Amino acid sequence: MSGVRAVCFDLDGTLLRDDHVDDVVREAADEAASRFGLGTRFVDDAVHALHAYWFGVGESPLLSTVPTDGLPVDVWRAVLAAHGITEPDAATAAYRRQIQLEARAARLHDESLEVLVAARQRGLRTAVITNGPSELQRGKLATVGLDGFDAVIVSGEVGHRKPEPEIFALALAALRVDAGEAVHVGDNQIADVAGARAAGLTAVWINRNGAAAASDPHHTVTDLRELLPLL
Repeated sequence: MSGVRAVCFDLDGTLLRDDHVDDVVREAADEAASRFGLGTRFVDDAVHALHAYWFGVGESPLLSTVPTDGLPVDVWRAVLAAHGITEPDAATAAYRRQIQLEARAARLHDESLEVLVAARQRGLRTAVITNGPSELQRGKLATVGLDGFDAVIVSGEVGHRKPEPEIFALALAALRVDAGEAVHVGDNQIADVAGARAAGLTAVWINRNGAAAASDPHHTVTDLRELLPLL
């Protein structure tokens, strides 16, 4: 690639590990179970339901229409109702606790800082483009101490989410670069790869887990370090 002036990064699964979410949900469900006198079946049901929700959304063609806050609360509400709990605030409280725990549990992939430092040392501008509520995504960045970005674009703050072209356009404007001068790297083949391509950016798919290709990235890497020779 030539003429690259900026690199945009997805957050979850790209810069941050995403293998802790079930444990976070289990902890939030344990607390709800204690509050309402529920057993381990409720906890297992909550973990299964939230896992199924995120797995289904992850590569959904309808991703851009899925609200980040509303549906998870609805999932909690359905699981709680199935166990006889219909208090109005129960689902919202459980989801807010999940957000708090998830933000605190955030962990970087081993190479993330190394690659960010290397990109910046080359004079490249860096940005995060992430789908999620502001409190959660900003909380994760604070937990891992990630800062120094030229732009942080959070869907919950701007009213657009990947793969919508508007969220990429906001990042480009903040970076003061054209689409042809920017690379976007992410793990989601719809939100990140298809979204970046449609917005005119160079799309780099990070495929850490050997997933089957269902998109058309310009480049594929298995570790963020493999991005550096491309820049």
